[in-house]
Amino acid sequence: MINSLRQRAWSFVHHTFPERQIYVRSDGRVQFFTFSTQMQAVFAAIALVFLGWVAFTSVNVIFKDRILAAKEHRFDQMQTSYENRIADLQLSYDELNGALVVAQDRFKAIADNFEARQQAIASVIEAKKDLLGSLGAASSSLGPAALRLKPAVLPSGIGGVFDALSPDYAAGLAPPAAAAATPAPATPAAQEPAVPAKPAAHAVESGSEPQTFFRGAVLKLGSFFHRKFSANASEHPIVKAADAQSARIVRLGLTQTALLGETTQDLDKESSRLTRALKATGVDTKKLLGSMSAEHGTKALWLAAASSEIGEGDDSFSQAADQAAGAIQKLDAVVAALHIIPLITPTEFGAVSSGFGARVDPFNEQLAFHSGVDYSGPLGSDVRATAAGIVVFAGARGAYGNTVEVDHGYGVRTRYGHLSKILVQIGTKLEKGATVGRLGSTGRSTGPHVHYEVWYDDAVRDPSKFIKAGQYVLEE
Repeated sequence: MINSLRQRAWSFVHHTFPERQIYVRSDGRVQFFTFSTQMQAVFAAIALVFLGWVAFTSVNVIFKDRILAAKEHRFDQMQTSYENRIADLQLSYDELNGALVVAQDRFKAIADNFEARQQAIASVIEAKKDLLGSLGAASSSLGPAALRLKPAVLPSGIGGVFDALSPDYAAGLAPPAAAAATPAPATPAAQEPAVPAKPAAHAVESGSEPQTFFRGAVLKLGSFFHRKFSANASEHPIVKAADAQSARIVRLGLTQTALLGETTQDLDKESSRLTRALKATGVDTKKLLGSMSAEHGTKALWLAAASSEIGEGDDSFSQAADQAAGAIQKLDAVVAALHIIPLITPTEFGAVSSGFGARVDPFNEQLAFHSGVDYSGPLGSDVRATAAGIVVFAGARGAYGNTVEVDHGYGVRTRYGHLSKILVQIGTKLEKGATVGRLGSTGRSTGPHVHYEVWYDDAVRDPSKFIKAGQYVLEE
């Protein structure tokens, strides 16, 4: 087959270019030149190539401007397409950034309100703890409501919502220009399905055109931003995640009202318990607590003032905060009343040698009224003030012997008689438990003891009731 084709080709060449001779006669001499078939074929090929080159260069020169104009037009089209895509991405980025700022502000406001409520509840419990602790009460536990109060675990950072999001979403926050300069494709497994971008109306078809710088940049940018940000920024995953976190904090906040209500109930129970102890002493509880409420309860003022702001948009929490403020004020008044009531024994020994009321007088052996309680003990042992107050008498007083009287305010006074030595003077301010003198047997006495009296509204009262009330307050 190959030989046949070769023979035909040679036959065609010999037929087209037969051997030719050129004769030249000059001065009676004849010369001739022979042109072989091969030589004619070579010259013909050279001539054909030369003519083709001449034709190509002629056309190129003639249509050079048109070719350059076409290339420049394609270049402008690609550049315009690139700029349009950058503008679209920048617009989407701006919309998303604005939506994120709004979402962050909303989340921060919710988190701040949640924290304020949490602090309010903690402060209510802390106020109760401080008030009961000031009494030295063993029952100053925070109650079941407090045991369930745990610090809120909020997301970190401003709003904190973005810490838990996919890294791919966070990468989407980079401006388009920066993304095009340093492309960092996200992990496919973590991405959402890509949304194909609509091509520009004047975009250049890929075809078989040569790869240019701008075309390559457009293609790379398109592959990196394989989906544009949604035109509706509120539907973007980042914004939706921020809203979900905000809703989560709101749901947590709903339990705070119930928690504050339980804490208020715990405060009311404690107030009722202490009020019962106060009534057991025989004092006018209503009158005394009325006086205390007018001068105390400052621990609740801040909560009452801030309740409307803390519970903005939530009337139930505002109401619960007001109730908690009232409960704190009530407990504060009861505790303040108990501070002026003598609830402890005047000696550490507490051995009662003679009680309050009717008894047989040890000197004349006749039935008589004993206006106090006698506590016996070692001679010279400490006699202490049973409540805070001011010394209004310190000296000898007839049958009482060496005597100290302490005014605790609001009509409450205590008297300590038969002291061997007085350690205070009139006007001395005493704290609860401060030493007023030494146990002795001065005045009308049969042995070392302290005669202890409690007065309220200018009437002598049974000290044992106050001691029992103190045991109830401190030991329950």
